[in-house]
Formats: sequence, structure tokens, C-alpha cells
Amino acid sequence: MAELMSESTASRPVAPAKVFAFAGCEADSCFHDVATGVYREQSYCYDEDKTWAENLANGLPQRCRDLPPSERCWAPEDKWVTFLNHKLASPFGVAAGPLLSSQWVALAASRGYDCLTYKTIRSHYHPGHSLPNILHLQVNQQLPASGPGCQEPLIASAGVGADVIRTGAGGKTHICNGAGAGTASGTGTGSETGGAEKAIRGGGGGGSGGAPILAITNSFGMPSQAPERLAEDIPVAAAALRPGQMMVVSVTGTSGRPGVSFAEDLALAARTALAGGATALEVNLSCPNVGSSHVALYQDPPAVELLLTGLAEVVRSGGGGGGGGGGGGGDVPLLIKVGAFPDSDTDGMRRVLTAAERAGAGAVAGINGLSRRVDLPGGGGPALGPERPSSGVCGDPIREAGLRFVRAARQVIASDNLGLGLVGVGGVTQACHVMEYLEAGADVVQTATGFMWRPHLGTDFQRLWAAAGYTARRADGRGGRG
Repeated sequence: MAELMSESTASRPVAPAKVFAFAGCEADSCFHDVATGVYREQSYCYDEDKTWAENLANGLPQRCRDLPPSERCWAPEDKWVTFLNHKLASPFGVAAGPLLSSQWVALAASRGYDCLTYKTIRSHYHPGHSLPNILHLQVNQQLPASGPGCQEPLIASAGVGADVIRTGAGGKTHICNGAGAGTASGTGTGSETGGAEKAIRGGGGGGSGGAPILAITNSFGMPSQAPERLAEDIPVAAAALRPGQMMVVSVTGTSGRPGVSFAEDLALAARTALAGGATALEVNLSCPNVGSSHVALYQDPPAVELLLTGLAEVVRSGGGGGGGGGGGGGDVPLLIKVGAFPDSDTDGMRRVLTAAERAGAGAVAGINGLSRRVDLPGGGGPALGPERPSSGVCGDPIREAGLRFVRAARQVIASDNLGLGLVGVGGVTQACHVMEYLEAGADVVQTATGFMWRPHLGTDFQRLWAAAGYTARRADGRGGRG
């Protein structure tokens, strides 16, 4: 790996970088003003006080439907980029997670995103975890991907989606509508943590003209619609795309199902996606599944190769496909989604990426959120309850970890001549962050948290992309730039 994260880097404050740092754009009026409503404590497209199943049943919130249509700058076709045999109007998209169904895919496609990942599906219906699923965090620094700093618990803050969280009798986590809850306009004060929240969310720490810092933790348990519902909805989602856009379907398996191994269950999920017409599959190896060596599955090269070899066979057998730019079943490309690697473990990353390419993967996407223990303020114990002491941290504080992954992966891909595309994910909450990832070596950049809280992020990037001449000086992994 090019650089090791020093202690000073790991504790560096999150910088709310201005959208206008690239392409010579100096006038704030060129782009959407991030200080006038892009960030709310409440997501514009997801009700945090409702479960995944309730959000799915209710559809997009009314506040989202009331948004005016977005105005987008479309690149001329000769400036489109090629990714996994698809032509994309831009290298920006939405990662697995926020796109619950065809409604959310259509929303993203209309708001400036071109590489869209349908939320991770299973071979069977799975409701996921109970509330709370999303909590805001008191974090104002970049978080390390590994090392002693990972052991320190993070603190949840009162706000929309959690309101005031209390741990009651029997260890159950309750959500109460107490004092300190924020409002849809982000004007809540929070009696317990008001000063810290003000600094974290930008009231005092964002700087003049800077965007508030967005830091959340989420714990959903990878819920999934039933196969029969997915068979109906995936084609509807694909039909919402325009030329220059693609949809990836994220798949995972379930451990411990009677009579079915994880690999067999993963193959069943892939067949569901292919039957719905998926033109690209992302294999989610980044959540806490355990490989044969008792490490995270994505860090276990033999397990990665075995799983992908089986999935490649499913694709070759014509389990689905067609439409879009991906062709028939045998032409459906595979991506793997991974989490962060320890900062010094370039060799481990190399073994995983080599195994993935050998088994037939066409690209790698990373990172997923960073796993951390999250506690209540004042020593109140695990914020999500004793059954879920740790959860995934997302948003601004994981951007440096994501960029480190992209830089290291680009170097491995270049030095070993691997035929892998590279998707950068993590902490992308402003348009300039997309450019940072592209310059670090990503072929495509995706956002999840930024999509959910910043309704103009996609179109902000499209304006920035146009101003930059539809190009970025990407690191080639060999010390040069393309």
C-alpha cells in the first residue's frame, strides 16, 4: 500500500470540502448551495422512524415526491465512459442499500446518477432488524480502517430516526419522542449533546459556506423482498433507466438455512436476479459473513474464489439476463463488494483480487461501511441494544478509508495486470468527493448516504463533470495519471 495511515491522519478532522474545488469553478452560484437545504437530519427519501418493510410498503415519502424535477447536464455520447460492457453517461452512481425497489431506482435515475445498484437481495423474504436502523453519530474526524483506534466506541446523538434512545428493562431498545429530537429542517438543539451536535452537523464546525458533516450508523440486517416480488420489480426498475445508465443487482446468501449451504443460497439469489433481467451482478461479500479461515468473507481468498466460480457457472448456464448493455446470461458481468482491508495488508488484498479475477469477476467495489461499536451518550450502553453492539458507520468519516482502498486497489490491479474495473464507495457526500475518488483511480464512484440526505448531489456532480470537460486525471497505479 502506498501509504500507511499515521495516527495524525487517522484523527484528522473531517473537512467539509467545497463543491467548487475542481474544474476552476470559483463562483458558488455555479452549483447548488450546500448551505441552503441539501442536508437535513431527516433523509429526503427514507423515513428513518419506520422499518424497511414500512418504507417499502409506503413508497417514497411525500417530501420526496414534492421535490421539483432535477435539471441535469447530459454529457455528449462521445464523452460517455465504458464500464463492464455498458456505456455510462457519467461515472457516478448509487451503491447498494438506498435503492429499495423500482421507485428508488427511478428516483436515482432522474437525479443525476448513472450506475445504480438495486438493494442487496436474498433467495427468500427476510424482514431484517427491528428499529432503530439508522442513528446519527457524534463524529468529526476521519476513522481508521484498522488499528487500536477501532476499539473506541462511537457515540450516537439524538436526532430524527432515533429521537431520544433509551435502553429499558430486559435490554430492549426503545425509541421515544423526547426532547432533543431534530426537525425536518435541522433546527433541533438536543439538550444532552447540543454543543457537540452543533459542531458535528455544521452549525459551528462546517466553516463559512461549508457543508454540515454527515455521519450515521446503520443496521438493517440485509432485508429482502420475496423472489416472486423481485421477479416483478427488477424489470420495472430496469425500465426506468435511460440510455447511458445501467443497473447492477446486489446479491447475497444466507448462512444457516436448513439443507442449503451459503454458496447454494447465494446461487439461488443470483438466479432470482438474472430471471428478473439483471445485466450485472454485485456479490456482497462485505457484510459479516464468516469465511473458512474465520475472517470476514471478503478477506478469505479461497472462499471468494469458490463462491465466484459457482456464480460464474450460474451466469454461463443462462440463468437470466438480456436487455440494457449486458447481453444474454453468459454476458452478465460479476462484481464483488468488499470492505476495508487492514492498512498494512496489501498482500491480502492482492490475493483476494487475484482470486476474484481468476474466478471470473469483472470488477471490485469498496468499501462498505466501517464496523464500530456505537454507544448511547453518557455511558448508556449499546445504542442499538445488547444484541447489536456494533454496526456499520457511513458518511463523511469513512471517506479517507475509502480513498485508501481505491489507491491500494488501483496499485494492485496495475502491478499485477488484473482485468478488474474499480468502483470507489465511502463518504461521498459532495460532488468534489466524486472527483477525489476518480483521481485516486476509481473507474466509477458510488454514494449511498449522500444520496439519501443530499437530493441535489447527483446533479451537482453532473455540472462539475461538465465543467471539468467530462474527464479526470486518474491515478494509473504506476505513479502516473491518465
